[in-house]
Amino acid sequence: MNSTHKKTDSSKDILIYIGMICLTALIVGISHLKLGALGIALIVLIACFEVGLVGFYFMHLMTKKKTIHLILFFTFIFFLSLLFWPAWDILFSPRTPSEYSVN
Repeated sequence: MNSTHKKTDSSKDILIYIGMICLTALIVGISHLKLGALGIALIVLIACFEVGLVGFYFMHLMTKKKTIHLILFFTFIFFLSLLFWPAWDILFSPRTPSEYSVN
Protein backbone atom coordinates (compact mmCIF):
# COMPACT_ATOMS: atom_id res chain seq x y z
CA MET A 1 0.00 0.00 0.00
CA ASN A 2 2.88 2.36 0.74
CA SER A 3 4.36 1.92 -2.75
CA THR A 4 1.00 2.88 -4.30
CA HIS A 5 0.94 6.05 -2.22
CA LYS A 6 4.50 6.92 -3.31
CA LYS A 7 3.61 6.27 -6.95
CA THR A 8 0.63 8.60 -6.72
CA ASP A 9 2.74 11.34 -5.12
CA SER A 10 5.48 11.09 -7.72
CA SER A 11 2.99 11.13 -10.59
CA LYS A 12 1.42 14.27 -9.10
CA ASP A 13 4.87 15.87 -8.87
CA ILE A 14 5.59 15.02 -12.50
CA LEU A 15 2.27 16.54 -13.57
CA ILE A 16 3.09 19.71 -11.63
CA TYR A 17 6.52 19.91 -13.30
CA ILE A 18 4.98 19.43 -16.74
CA GLY A 19 2.37 22.08 -15.96
CA MET A 20 5.06 24.53 -14.90
CA ILE A 21 7.05 23.85 -18.07
CA CYS A 22 3.91 24.47 -20.15
CA LEU A 23 3.17 27.71 -18.28
CA THR A 24 6.76 28.87 -18.80
CA ALA A 25 6.48 28.07 -22.51
CA LEU A 26 3.23 30.05 -22.59
CA ILE A 27 4.99 33.03 -21.00
CA VAL A 28 7.77 32.85 -23.58
CA GLY A 29 5.20 32.58 -26.37
CA ILE A 30 3.29 35.61 -25.12
CA SER A 31 6.51 37.61 -24.89
CA HIS A 32 7.17 37.00 -28.58
CA LEU A 33 3.71 38.22 -29.63
CA LYS A 34 4.55 41.86 -28.78
CA LEU A 35 1.16 42.62 -27.22
CA GLY A 36 2.44 45.58 -25.23
CA ALA A 37 0.73 46.25 -21.89
CA LEU A 38 -1.72 43.39 -22.39
CA GLY A 39 1.16 40.97 -22.85
CA ILE A 40 2.82 42.20 -19.66
CA ALA A 41 -0.43 41.81 -17.73
CA LEU A 42 -0.88 38.26 -19.04
CA ILE A 43 2.71 37.35 -18.22
CA VAL A 44 2.38 38.69 -14.66
CA LEU A 45 -0.90 36.81 -14.20
CA ILE A 46 0.60 33.53 -15.41
CA ALA A 47 3.73 34.06 -13.30
CA CYS A 48 1.58 34.64 -10.20
CA PHE A 49 -0.24 31.39 -10.93
CA GLU A 50 3.11 29.60 -11.25
CA VAL A 51 4.30 31.02 -7.94
CA GLY A 52 1.09 29.86 -6.29
CA LEU A 53 1.55 26.40 -7.76
CA VAL A 54 5.10 26.17 -6.44
CA GLY A 55 4.10 27.42 -3.00
CA PHE A 56 1.06 25.20 -2.76
CA TYR A 57 2.67 21.92 -3.81
CA PHE A 58 6.43 22.15 -3.35
CA MET A 59 6.51 24.34 -0.24
CA HIS A 60 3.64 22.28 1.19
CA LEU A 61 1.46 25.27 2.00
CA MET A 62 -1.60 23.12 1.42
CA THR A 63 -0.90 21.41 4.75
CA LYS A 64 0.08 24.46 6.79
CA LYS A 65 -2.04 26.39 9.21
CA LYS A 66 -4.37 29.17 8.22
CA THR A 67 -2.02 31.78 9.72
CA ILE A 68 0.47 31.20 6.92
CA HIS A 69 -2.30 31.54 4.35
CA LEU A 70 -3.37 34.81 5.95
CA ILE A 71 0.20 36.14 5.87
CA LEU A 72 0.52 35.12 2.22
CA PHE A 73 -2.78 36.82 1.40
CA PHE A 74 -1.67 40.12 2.93
CA THR A 75 1.70 39.81 1.18
CA PHE A 76 -0.11 39.32 -2.13
CA ILE A 77 -2.34 42.37 -1.48
CA PHE A 78 0.75 44.43 -0.61
CA PHE A 79 2.49 43.24 -3.79
CA LEU A 80 -0.51 44.20 -5.93
CA SER A 81 -0.74 47.61 -4.31
CA LEU A 82 2.93 48.29 -5.06
CA LEU A 83 2.50 46.97 -8.58
CA PHE A 84 -0.41 49.27 -9.43
CA TRP A 85 0.56 52.30 -7.33
CA PRO A 86 2.42 54.13 -10.16
CA ALA A 87 -0.55 53.78 -12.52
CA TRP A 88 -2.94 55.01 -9.84
CA ASP A 89 -0.63 57.96 -9.10
CA ILE A 90 -0.47 58.99 -12.75
CA LEU A 91 -4.22 58.66 -13.28
CA PHE A 92 -5.39 60.51 -10.18
CA SER A 93 -2.65 63.04 -9.44
CA PRO A 94 -3.50 66.73 -9.79
CA ARG A 95 -0.66 67.48 -12.19
CA THR A 96 -0.95 69.50 -15.31
CA PRO A 97 -0.14 67.94 -18.68
CA SER A 98 2.87 70.25 -19.02
CA GLU A 99 4.57 68.41 -16.15
CA TYR A 100 4.55 65.19 -18.19
CA SER A 101 6.01 66.67 -21.34
CA VAL A 102 9.74 66.80 -21.99
CA ASN A 103 11.08 70.20 -23.00
